[in-house]
Amino acid sequence: MHKKILIIGGGMAGLSAGTYLQMNGFDTEIFELNQVPGGVCTSWKRGDYTVDWCIHWLVGSGSSDSFYDRWSELINMSQIEIVDHEEYAAVEDAAGNLLHLYTNLDRLEAELLEKAPEDEKKISEFVRACRKLCDLNLPNDQPFELANLWRKMRLMWKMLPYLGVLGKYSRISTIDYSKGFKNPLLRKAVANLFEPEIPILFCMMTFAWMHKKAAGYPVGGSMHFARRIADRYEHLGGVFHYGTRVEKIEVEAGCATGIRLADGAILRGDIVISAADGHSTLYDMLDGKFISPKFEEFYNRNETFPSLVFVALGVGRSFHATPHSYLFHLSSPFEIDPQTVLNDLYIRVHNFDPTLAPYGKTLITSMIETRNWEYWVNLQKNDLVRYAAEKQRIAQTLIDILEDKFGNVRDLVEMTDVTTPATIIGFTNNWKGSFEGWLLTPETGFTQLPSTLPGLDNFYMCGHWVAVGGGLPAAMISGRNVAQLICAKENIQFEICEPV
Repeated sequence: MHKKILIIGGGMAGLSAGTYLQMNGFDTEIFELNQVPGGVCTSWKRGDYTVDWCIHWLVGSGSSDSFYDRWSELINMSQIEIVDHEEYAAVEDAAGNLLHLYTNLDRLEAELLEKAPEDEKKISEFVRACRKLCDLNLPNDQPFELANLWRKMRLMWKMLPYLGVLGKYSRISTIDYSKGFKNPLLRKAVANLFEPEIPILFCMMTFAWMHKKAAGYPVGGSMHFARRIADRYEHLGGVFHYGTRVEKIEVEAGCATGIRLADGAILRGDIVISAADGHSTLYDMLDGKFISPKFEEFYNRNETFPSLVFVALGVGRSFHATPHSYLFHLSSPFEIDPQTVLNDLYIRVHNFDPTLAPYGKTLITSMIETRNWEYWVNLQKNDLVRYAAEKQRIAQTLIDILEDKFGNVRDLVEMTDVTTPATIIGFTNNWKGSFEGWLLTPETGFTQLPSTLPGLDNFYMCGHWVAVGGGLPAAMISGRNVAQLICAKENIQFEICEPV
């Protein structure tokens, strides 16, 4: 008899775990809060426009990186059109000076040396580290827990040439690294490569991936990509339950035995996997009874990725001459909420994906980070009129900024859409409205939290609240690892059934 596995959450980790388990003969069912798969890997329709929320670049989009092999186990990657951007971003200062952060390392180095010759030594150091990382393929085919001594020694030997770069640049944050540049525009560009607290190593790895064309954008957007994996899961016999909230994990004699739904229904299973929000899993679904010291330390001390106010505009004209990823200075501060004020604005001009807007028109989005998630939750709960007015104010302010910056915008706006931390919590149930779980910092390093809990058998966790640092590849590998751990426990040889 095949064992039945109940999976909470149909985001990338849950989809991955379910698909690999179906390949290996288990009967799985996914219980998803929303009416669509993908979790934070999502897009939605607004009139003639598709608002894309997640994928900026997909590590493993090209065959030069081992993550491509993992994605290809789930879906046929050769069928996906990939855009490899020539620029990571363009950054502009208050005087209108523009710095292009090219993805080709030769062009990047030449651009940086031309615009900031005073930083020649620091630029050479940065690009040299990126080049070194181009040859690095992170091990991702087996959980470290299952590796024998010989395999662990081989992994260490394989990583040996990179230990110097990994060790040095994993210990300094992006914001601290940026302070070593003399040129103000270059310093600003480096500080804004990603989260300021994240190690500069991650930014270097991103440029390395993009240089070797292994971190492109899949045309069609986030939901289109997630649906491909959901279709594969169902093709293998997996069952999806949409619009189904799980409230409790049933436990008997130290074993997970099933789940209790919001409507009171109790469903039994041999194994339970939570690919859902970690905080609600541990403290609500399991009533805080099985928290390891490692988890307790993280929830008490460590930072999550921030939440977002996400603004989307559909504009009835082309922006082909505008950088697709653009950070520029604002003539006056832009207040988002009482704790969040912008002096620079980052926008994405989605002119690289023709599926997101009608011909000749453009989707523009702005991903604005905030840690003031409680303000938005309370506003939505207690004053819906003001909540709607604040969303409208933010959208209108963005329109005014773009009108001043580019001209011919205000009268051509056909669609506006604003999501807040309250929206994110309602859609994902993510703790604090975080968009990617635990923030990778020099203090956390590339720590991975355990997928099992002390005193609780037949239960596993996967996803962003286990894989520190977030990202779709990490979530996918986390789900794959759990599938391998379950196979090992059941004495089943882990098999891959690649898509046709």
